[in-house]
Order: sequence, then C-alpha cells, then structure tokens
Amino acid sequence: MEYKTISADKQKNYFLFIIAQLYIIQGIPVGLAFDAYPILLRDSGVSLAVIAMIPLAGLPWVVKFLWAPIVENHWIDKIGYRKSWLLPMQCLLAILITIIAFTPFTSETTTYLLLVIILSCIVSATLDIATDGLAADLSQNNTISQINSIQVMGNITGMLIGGAGVTVCYDYLGKTYSILLLVVIIFVSILQLTIWTEPNLGHNSRSNSRARINNFFKRKNAYHMLLLAIMIPFAGSVILTTTKFILLDHGFSVSDVGIYTGIGGYLTMLLGCAIAAYLLKTKHPYQTLKLGFSLLFFLILFWCLLYYMPDYINPMTTTIMMTILGIGIGTINVSIYTITMIFAKQGKQTATDYAIFQSSLLFSEIIGSSISMTIAEYFNYLIAFLLALISIIVINLMIRNK
Repeated sequence: MEYKTISADKQKNYFLFIIAQLYIIQGIPVGLAFDAYPILLRDSGVSLAVIAMIPLAGLPWVVKFLWAPIVENHWIDKIGYRKSWLLPMQCLLAILITIIAFTPFTSETTTYLLLVIILSCIVSATLDIATDGLAADLSQNNTISQINSIQVMGNITGMLIGGAGVTVCYDYLGKTYSILLLVVIIFVSILQLTIWTEPNLGHNSRSNSRARINNFFKRKNAYHMLLLAIMIPFAGSVILTTTKFILLDHGFSVSDVGIYTGIGGYLTMLLGCAIAAYLLKTKHPYQTLKLGFSLLFFLILFWCLLYYMPDYINPMTTTIMMTILGIGIGTINVSIYTITMIFAKQGKQTATDYAIFQSSLLFSEIIGSSISMTIAEYFNYLIAFLLALISIIVINLMIRNK
C-alpha cells in the first residue's frame, strides 16, 4: 500500500512538472511578441508605425475558442488524446521560432516577420487549448487550484523568459543566439512529453460525441459564468494601464515604468499566485477572489488620494502600489481560473468550454486597457479608477452568496 502511494505521488508530481513546462512554453511567444520583438525591431531601425502592428499577434488568443472543438474532436489514439496536439504544436513552435532567429530584423522583412509571429501565436494558442484540456482531464478536486497556480505562474515565467530574458541576453549573445536559447527550452519539453505516457481516460476517436461551441451555452449557469469571466479582469487591467500613464506624467522614465509595471508587475503577480495557491488549500476560490478584489478596492482608494497629493508619488509609494496590484491580480487570476476550470471539468468538452472562458478573460483585459487610454485622453484618471471601482462592486454583488 505504501509503495502504491509513493508511486501515485511520483506520477502526480511528474504530471505537474509536465503541465508546468507546457504553460511556460506557451508563454514564451507572448513574451517575445509583446516585450522582446518591439525592442529588437526598434533597435534595428524599424519604424514605430510598423512595430505598433506587433500586438495584432495577440488576436489568436482572443479567438482561439473558434478552433477549440477541432482540437477536442480530432486525435490519434496511439499517441494520446491531448499529446496528439501537444507534441506537433511544440515542434511547430520550435521551427517557427528558429525561423525568426535566423531572419534579419529589418524594415524589408517586417511583413514576413509579422506573419511568422502571428502564426507562432496561433500555434501557442492551440497548444494552450490542449494543455488546458489535459490539466482539466487529469486534475483531481484537491489539485485543481494547484494546477491553476502553476498555469498562471508558468505563463508569467514564459513571458519573462521570452521577453525580459531575450532582451537581457541580446547584449551578450546577439539576436540569433538569444532567441535560439528558447528553442532549446522547447526541445527539452518535447523530450519530457515524449517520454511521458498520457493516461487513457476512455476517449475514442470514433466516438459520436463531438465538442461544439453552442454546447457550452446549453449548460446551466453558462451565461452567468461567462459574464463573470468577462467582468473579472476588467478592474485590474484598468488600474495597471492607468498606473503606467500616471507614472509617466509624474516624471518617471519609460524604462522606469517598464521596470515597475513590467518586470516588477510580473514578479509580484507570481507572489500573488503563490499566496492564492496556499490559501486555496483551505478556502473556496470565491473567498480568495473576494480577497483579491479587496486589495484592488483599497488600491483604488490610495491612488485617488495620491491624485490630490502628487508629491507623494515616488519610487517607494510606487513599489508599494505595484506590490498590492500584483498580489491582487495574481490572486484573482488563480481564483477565476480555478472556478472556470471546475465548471469546464463538470462538462463533456473541457478544452472547448475552458477556451471560451480564457478568450473572454483576455478580451476583458484588452477592453479594460483600451477604455483606460480613452478615458485618460478625454477625461481624467479618477474617472478610470471610478469605472474600475464600479466593476468591483458589481462583481461582489454577483458573488455575494458564494
């Protein structure tokens, strides 16, 4: 009995190791697209007008739910239900990043590069669909929160490696070798995944049961959960975007803003994920969700106070604010991912349902960021914070009985 317990623990730990690797890998193209590529292209003399098109590479993550049923409905039994997509997508991602590494970054190649970057993000989004499905399929009730903590932390780590990691290595290794290091990381993951045997959960490629997007909307409470997923990231996105503008307006350099809201923001989000993972061992995810929003609520009040006391906006107060924001967003993300994965796991098409939630979450972040910039341009920062505050109040009313 003791041997079986040890064996089961080893299998669980190795599975979590595989999941962590997969989430790190799919975060790398995002870090490359949003952090590294714009810097490397600008350093190569490419115009800002062209570089401004790079964020378009994020669109596949917003619409990935459209092809999630394809990932759910087609596989090769001998390879495995999820491995049939995980292995080829990682191989394709390694090839695309290798192509980018050896392509000169010039004005003449930007159109070609943009197409390859967008394709790499499509592959990464597809990898995410299969990874989420695998995580939901094999998770137990007592490991879902742990897996979602790994998910958020893995994505952030991947973005740091693909973004800050590449830009730091750039000065020492050059563009080509800095990006090729990422390919080595991907090949290590491919090797680990090849060795691992995916458990057979009874999926049959000849089954008549097929995943469809409209099946999600037939589920009980689907619209309520979708509305919750759309609203939850909004406040954090508004606060983060508005914070960047406030710091710039008060004399912080672009690089300082990048350190505080970029690298600093990612690191404090990792701390928030770790705190959420610990709390979720004993608390319901709705409780940790409320805790995260409580932090954002008080943060908004602090920023409103500083709005009328601008002399107190300095590196120390900024560090405190970004720490609170990062912990709050990290806690909220782990909580909502856990809530939506539990809902998806209770259905018959886990990857498709979860992809719908994730697309909604990202869409909300984009909308929050865009609205913040619009309000900052035509009104003032207090209006943006007020909008975030209203969304927090509405969310708390929606989950007050949870």
